[in-house]
Amino acid sequence: MEYKYSMKSSRFAVATHILVSVEYATRSGEVFQPSTAIATSVNTNPVFVRELLRKLSKAKLVLTKEGKGGGAQLARPANAISLAEIYRAVEEGPLLKHNTRSKDPCCPVSCSMNMVLDPVVSEVEDAMLAILKERKLSELVNQIGYKSKSA
Repeated sequence: MEYKYSMKSSRFAVATHILVSVEYATRSGEVFQPSTAIATSVNTNPVFVRELLRKLSKAKLVLTKEGKGGGAQLARPANAISLAEIYRAVEEGPLLKHNTRSKDPCCPVSCSMNMVLDPVVSEVEDAMLAILKERKLSELVNQIGYKSKSA
């Protein structure tokens, strides 16, 4: 049986794709990867790519340059960027969310669920971040491989 996963938000997956694309282009000899080229790779709107690039830039994961010959490049080597850093840069809030429906004030279960779920949500988030912290962006790029322009 093949396992399929679904994330509530795709920002982490898209941001990781962006950074892998940037590093892949760098290894192929391109200094800056234009957002339009990145958007083509991700198959999304360049505006969304630029929004994520702003967040990644704020987190000091990419450097951007505007104008002709501009685009994005990694701010430091891919083997020095953890997937946890990417996740923290672009995701808002924890992976698991509380029930946002109104509570029934007469029901002790309804009034206590967020409190009893807090430690579970916290443990899941901590475990996920621990795994992502151990994985480097370079590992993903290396799995794809690349061809040098001189090859």
